[in-house]
Amino acid sequence: MLEARSASTAFKWRRAAFRRIDGAVDIAEDDWSLMIDGMSVARIYRMRGGPHDGQWFWAVQIGPGRVPFSGGTGNADGGRKAREACEAILLAMGDA
Repeated sequence: MLEARSASTAFKWRRAAFRRIDGAVDIAEDDWSLMIDGMSVARIYRMRGGPHDGQWFWAVQIGPGRVPFSGGTGNADGGRKAREACEAILLAMGDA
């Protein structure tokens, strides 16, 4: 639960993994998900190509009461800033 977390409590991000048709698992280098209680609540990944090449996209995928919701999206100049943006929104929700 998020209520017990504070700014000094680390969230546990993990690299996104995808299962291919042949059953092998690919790990995405610059693609991370935040899972809480078995539910994906946020995602960040580094964009490649186009006007945002090298920036990080972030998205909070859950709202108050653990309802699927676009809790916010944006771009950041680095992975750390993208994580911090997601974590700040989740902490502000309190009961996500």
